[in-house]
Amino acid sequence: MKSEVFNGQRFWTYFKYDFKQMGRNHVKAAIGFGLAGLILYFLVVLFKLIFTGEWMGPSFNTRVGVFVIMCMALPFYYTRIYGYLTDKRKGSAYFMLPASTFEKWLSMMLLSLVLLPLLFLASSFLVDWLLCVIDPTMSDSILGSITDKTGMLRAELATLNETYETSWSIGTIGWPFLVSFLGNLLYFLLCGICFRRNKILGAIAVSIGITMLLSFVLSLFGETASFQADSMDDCFASKLKSLILWSGAISALIAAGLSAGIFYRLKTIKH
Repeated sequence: MKSEVFNGQRFWTYFKYDFKQMGRNHVKAAIGFGLAGLILYFLVVLFKLIFTGEWMGPSFNTRVGVFVIMCMALPFYYTRIYGYLTDKRKGSAYFMLPASTFEKWLSMMLLSLVLLPLLFLASSFLVDWLLCVIDPTMSDSILGSITDKTGMLRAELATLNETYETSWSIGTIGWPFLVSFLGNLLYFLLCGICFRRNKILGAIAVSIGITMLLSFVLSLFGETASFQADSMDDCFASKLKSLILWSGAISALIAAGLSAGIFYRLKTIKH
């Protein structure tokens, strides 16, 4: 007897269908975000040729700035990926598909948190690296710089671990940022299936409201926090590591709550 919650064969059949839909509707957009560096390259080269008469590619800092902007812009697009679920006709057709809510949620998580981000990063780094190889006027690639900086950071952390009784690692510093980024994607994905209209504006409005509330709550503990900080000199490294780990844990809990909210929305959405 097939389980109503999860069945491997049924999930695989649905996942292939969802994968094809994602490829048809959103893979090009994810790659398009990654190709922003290529657009920047042509604009800078054209600008330089017109005003200075020389061929010059964009600087490293400019390319990094555009990459960061695209990382910040990508989550806004997530309101569209499954935003059609709030539409009566398309949403009803989706929920009629032969798969359980858990299977649809799992497929959504895999495609949204793994496939699209990887395509975005791969296209961004590959285009930037190819341009650096082809054009000698450009400095090191973003991926190469990240690799070099990671090696330097690893060496510095090793020195820090010898100086203080801590156990810093790349994962200790990096995983809170990764979890926070994925949580950001989940937030806009959830807003996309919650708001029927003005999805991006609704997501921004809720985000501003939450930020204002948190700022107010944290301001109540401002004096206490500053008082405690004065006594952290002798074990600052350990305290800092605990702060980073706690921030990562909180980000992970928020991401888990958002994914649970998406599952609940899928289970309860009605037209």
